[in-house]
Amino acid sequence: MSVSDPVPAPRTSNATAIAAIVVVVAFIAGLLVGAVADRIYLFRHGPPRERHAGEFIASRIVERLDRELDFTPQQKQQITIIVTNHGRRMDAIWSNIRPQMRQEIDAANSEISAVLTPDQRVKFDKLRMRLGPRRGRPGGLPRD
Repeated sequence: MSVSDPVPAPRTSNATAIAAIVVVVAFIAGLLVGAVADRIYLFRHGPPRERHAGEFIASRIVERLDRELDFTPQQKQQITIIVTNHGRRMDAIWSNIRPQMRQEIDAANSEISAVLTPDQRVKFDKLRMRLGPRRGRPGGLPRD
């Protein structure tokens, strides 16, 4: 190498590419670890049951209120009972309404399907299957 030879530019593009690859690998590893942890949890504890889901939601509501309002232990106990009892009543009300909502959603889907071309109808049916029901709540287009 002589004094007149140009000095090569530093290779920052390699460092950037390596950094990007490391970030992508770390992201994918995080997704995989999360998925495995989820499966292990479900294997050990089983799928959530509706009763447990209601208790979980009630506890989340109470915990959130407690963080914001700083309950005394007695208040926390009383509010937990209130939220749990009203949650059960709302579930009972919803179970009575659910069949009527399902009927309305099915009627809307039938009317939409009647307006579509055969190709659109095939896509619409796939869309409805992909959306699926949302934990027993009606939601737009999904089917049971």
